[in-house]
Amino acid sequence: MKRVVIIGGGLAGLSAGYHLREHDPLVFEKEYALGGLCRSFEQDGFTFDCTGHLVHLKNPYTRELINKLLPEVFRPHERLAAIYSKSVTTPYPFQANTYGLPPKVIKECVLGFIATLNNQNGNHHANFREWVLNTFGSGIAEHFMLPYNEKFWKVDLREITADWVSWSIPKPTLEEVINGALGLTNNGMGYNPRFIYPKRGGIECLPLALATGVTRIHREHALQWIDAKKKFVRFQNGREEPFDTLVTTIPLPLTYELLADVPDNLKLAARKLRAISVLNLNIGIGRPRVSDQHWIYFPEGEYVFSRVGFPSNFSDSAAPPDTSSMYIEITGAPGERPDVESAFDRSISDLQRCGLLQKEDRILTRNVIDIRCAYIVFDRHRQDHLKDLIEYLEHRGIHTAGRYGRWDYYSMEDSILSGKSAAEAIASQR
Repeated sequence: MKRVVIIGGGLAGLSAGYHLREHDPLVFEKEYALGGLCRSFEQDGFTFDCTGHLVHLKNPYTRELINKLLPEVFRPHERLAAIYSKSVTTPYPFQANTYGLPPKVIKECVLGFIATLNNQNGNHHANFREWVLNTFGSGIAEHFMLPYNEKFWKVDLREITADWVSWSIPKPTLEEVINGALGLTNNGMGYNPRFIYPKRGGIECLPLALATGVTRIHREHALQWIDAKKKFVRFQNGREEPFDTLVTTIPLPLTYELLADVPDNLKLAARKLRAISVLNLNIGIGRPRVSDQHWIYFPEGEYVFSRVGFPSNFSDSAAPPDTSSMYIEITGAPGERPDVESAFDRSISDLQRCGLLQKEDRILTRNVIDIRCAYIVFDRHRQDHLKDLIEYLEHRGIHTAGRYGRWDYYSMEDSILSGKSAAEAIASQR
């Protein structure tokens, strides 16, 4: 039987462990709590996740797996998402729901989209900015797509590739654009029109359910060194563990930083991979139903956050009676360190200006999560080097899984399937 070591007790690592349970793998997690970014926190009667963690199921296998592990635990929801711009709240996605915006804005969006219909560029675009302009036209680009994504990614959109947009950003038909301009709401667009969320407690029930199938989990083990030649890993507490096969779910640049005997060109390529951070501010509010939405996007630079969401609208148990809860997302450029107190004060002020909070609202509790590695930046460097970086690790007996291990834009379902794929690759080896 192979000696399998898995680094990371998040969703992907625990999925790999669950799908390799016949091999009795060892899972090592640097924190005491399992779940990675799928952890949940209880504080003063409120339950918070690490920003919005909602399960969007498209694969029959994951649907069956979750029903098997957690029967009757999740409740289905129809997405209620919106955009706040020009002092108006409109349904998401913006490109097919412009009704209510100033007439001049609506006209520019519709005419700009019509102008793209004879576009001959097809799917060949030099960068994300070019893709936005050619796909949606100058109006939708100017009034939402460009300002929101510049605010979110914190890098020049010419540096971002367009190889991730086909599934994540929906392109409407002309009929849908016109419907949206006339107030005929287009429902069900995008990859996340429906989601499930636990009826009680937070999203961590999902990784914890996977963990029940793994017998050997070691917490508070931060990885210090990987020796792929001698086949062992060392942890910061001094423990060393031999392996036949290794699965890593930690960020790909960190894997290369900790791996012995790596060619300089690959180590440099890994170091240049980029990710933005998210400062996640969670608050409990002494007023019920501060919003009827699940989440709201804020494209305009005058608001410090790019998105706010409302866990108390996912589950009644997420907040005490007659209160509301909110998560606030503020993205940061690669390597940037946030000033938490300044960001919190600015967030409260901005929430009052847009009307989500009232001056008399009491903040009952506050929870801060600084996510250093949050969203992968899809730049040309990633596009040119990712395949070689992953293949080199596989050549040395190291499998990668999850959003950060694979350095990709993974949903929760994708992370589960990624762990499963790593397990299947290992199980198939002789």
